[in-house]
Amino acid sequence: MKNLVFLAAACALLTACASTPERRIAKNPELFESFPADVQENVRAGIIRIGYDRDMVRLALGDPNRISTRQREGEVLEIWTYTGVYYTSETYRVRDFGRFSTMEQNIIVDRTRQHPYDRMRVEFRDGYVEAVEQVQR
Repeated sequence: MKNLVFLAAACALLTACASTPERRIAKNPELFESFPADVQENVRAGIIRIGYDRDMVRLALGDPNRISTRQREGEVLEIWTYTGVYYTSETYRVRDFGRFSTMEQNIIVDRTRQHPYDRMRVEFRDGYVEAVEQVQR
């Protein structure tokens, strides 16, 4: 079981490392060079600001995990959601008398739980960032 948890964590880490701002910039150098110098610096650091367009956000943060829309006052807002996962681990004892045993046996169980959460929401109006909501963990 521990090997399976380790394997899952390693795969998640490799997947996360495969998509960094530097790798996305390397795939789109002409687009990146078209940004102003201060935007380039922020995109390299994975930071976005109000007023950035979709291309700037995509290079800084990557593709969103979910895209949704919200209608408000006669306009449609686009919301990009980036998700994260955190893990908790617990150890507990299970008492087992067994089917044919008269002696009590203690079994120790380690359990790791995966908790997905929305770590960031980016709201666009007319193609530009209007609001950023970020969870502090």
